[in-house]
Amino acid sequence: MRPTDLDWPCNNVVPGMAPVAAVLARTEETVVAVTGIRAYPTGFGFTLNLRLRNLHPRERRGFWPFPEFGYHGGRTVPADAFRLTIEFADGRSVTNLNPAPSDPEVPAFEQPMLSSGPGTGGGVDGWSFEMDYRVRPLPPPGPLAFICVWPGRGIPPARIEVDGAAIRAAADTAVTLWPDDPYCGED
Repeated sequence: MRPTDLDWPCNNVVPGMAPVAAVLARTEETVVAVTGIRAYPTGFGFTLNLRLRNLHPRERRGFWPFPEFGYHGGRTVPADAFRLTIEFADGRSVTNLNPAPSDPEVPAFEQPMLSSGPGTGGGVDGWSFEMDYRVRPLPPPGPLAFICVWPGRGIPPARIEVDGAAIRAAADTAVTLWPDDPYCGED
């Protein structure tokens, strides 16, 4: 049985780790970093770290930098919102604003997907946010790009690349705890 969106990543798997800690974008007021790539047999997760300073007092009230929460159902995402794209070496990509494109020619579980949560954040003088993201499937060998743009914080398009093969190798070290688990098994 293949995992579904609801049970991925599976709690039955301890992920392998790909050692990544990279600053994706930096201004005088904002830093965006990618850390802790956790690799599973069917995909990977990572933590997006945001650090902000000198947030205007008007911005502080209810500030939450992740637009994928609250802008579904026809609401328009502000032009100055934070945008994150994951781009595979074969040209496929997903974004935090369009997390699951659909291609009827490709089995659902093989289509790229980006989902987010849980996240934490806040602060008084310096603001810190962390959001966990999950991506499937595992990237093909070659460069895997993390791309962001955040006009509202003065961040132009920025890109870092990591080795997709390294993430696949980390997935090979993931440990399945109970191979007979009917909810998280492989074909």
